[in-house]
Amino acid sequence: MAQVFATGLAMGCIYALVGLSFILIYNATHGLNFAHGELVMLSAFVFYSAISTGAPYWAAVLMTFIAMALFGAVYQRLLFFPLRDRPMLAFVIATIGFSIFARNLALLVWGPNPLRVPSAFGSSSVDLMGVVLAPEQLFIVAVTICVLIAQYAVFFHTDLGRRLRATAQNVEMAQLMGIRPNRMIAITFVVSAVLCGIAGVLVAPIFLVDTDIGLNLILKAFIAVIIGGFGSVPGAVVGGIVVGLLEILVAVFISSVYKDSICFALLIFLLIAFPQGIFGERVAEKA
Repeated sequence: MAQVFATGLAMGCIYALVGLSFILIYNATHGLNFAHGELVMLSAFVFYSAISTGAPYWAAVLMTFIAMALFGAVYQRLLFFPLRDRPMLAFVIATIGFSIFARNLALLVWGPNPLRVPSAFGSSSVDLMGVVLAPEQLFIVAVTICVLIAQYAVFFHTDLGRRLRATAQNVEMAQLMGIRPNRMIAITFVVSAVLCGIAGVLVAPIFLVDTDIGLNLILKAFIAVIIGGFGSVPGAVVGGIVVGLLEILVAVFISSVYKDSICFALLIFLLIAFPQGIFGERVAEKA
């Protein structure tokens, strides 16, 4: 049972990272970026390519993060800023279009066959109080905790974090305070892309890397965000862990065939019972 819990917790942490990336963009732009799954996919492919050149693991990770940071900067400049004064639906549609483009680009560059990334831990295992666990699972949880601590420290204990939060809350007011909103939004896109890069590096050794690797992640992360409440970072984390644990419990005790359908059934129930999410704020009352 402990192994099942560890597996679900590890996957929940991946969903939490992608959900956190999703929330950062939503808070900064008030728009939905459905290309996060493809950003995870691209980072996994970049990581594979770096490893394939014979680069050390740490160097491949660093190259992936740098590539995703640059990609995030270009992405917001070419996709978001030309559409920022238009209805947000235009940006949402553009992200869907980019998702299709990115999947086909990856298919062209890396081919249709799934690729395998070797694990940094080999085939070793960890005996924790009599429970044999995969080191990747412990590493994913540890990395996620470190990312959350770093995110909290930056956003709540630095001047940059205060500027980012001010821009997310009210762009016009932030401008009056001397903050440059465009720069803050650009930084948010870069951070969001790096978070996707972290998720891609973590999942690449666990799953085969192909053009579909990001699709399942963004769907589960989207469920996590809705469960936790749009705009809520703690909600995204809790929602991700709930989804990860739920799907592994369903797979073990019922059938893996039903794990996705039950996750979406939970989503529908929570949308009816808690439309604002667990941690989301109620923004409107019925007349």
